[in-house]
Amino acid sequence: MKNIYFISDIHLDSNSSKITDKFINFITNKSSDMKELYILGDLFESWIDDKYDIFENDLIISTLQNIAKNGTKIFLIHGNRDFLIGKKFSKITNIEILPENYILRLSNIKILITHGDLLCTDDIDYQRFRKFIRNKITLTIFNLFGNNIKAKIADFLRGKSKKITSQKPENIMDVNEETVLNFYNKFKTNIIIHGHTHRKNIHETENNGNNYTRYVLGDWHNAPSYIIYKNNKLELLDI
Repeated sequence: MKNIYFISDIHLDSNSSKITDKFINFITNKSSDMKELYILGDLFESWIDDKYDIFENDLIISTLQNIAKNGTKIFLIHGNRDFLIGKKFSKITNIEILPENYILRLSNIKILITHGDLLCTDDIDYQRFRKFIRNKITLTIFNLFGNNIKAKIADFLRGKSKKITSQKPENIMDVNEETVLNFYNKFKTNIIIHGHTHRKNIHETENNGNNYTRYVLGDWHNAPSYIIYKNNKLELLDI
């Protein structure tokens, strides 16, 4: 019987063959056991345009196409680096793009899956930037530019983000516990799976007599990991 897999923060980059090889090997080796694969954001280090980036990542695209053709259902939630992945990518890979917060029901459990950045509400500057960069007007203006200018803008923003991030206290870039609890209550679940923070862990908490579990996937550059749902259990494993 095939199983269900979750991954996040692979950050595939055409300049990093090591991560590309690791991802392709993982997908290829596990595909025969994959009923469903959920990618919880930041599959790519950057994504500025479907037409341009599909061409630039043809090896990754063909790998995803192959496992989809062989019966694996693949789902994607946008991350903060690849939220411009669009309909063309979805069509050519047969990957379904899910809402930023999605409830998944598996047997007797109900799971909220999300990229994770919406949980980091202590990082006020990031949340403001997120709202601005995903605004329809901002995206309309961005899409008026050619690919070269888009790439330069994306490189500039990534560089600026890395510089700002390096100067922030560690706790600001992690989840806010009150926000996490609000998400549990809002979505009426006691299990959350996410990435984004790059802090692989399983957090178990109790509040008002209720037990909650939050699974955090690691990034593939530092702590490559995946979650498998097998025999009605979730397991967080290293790659």
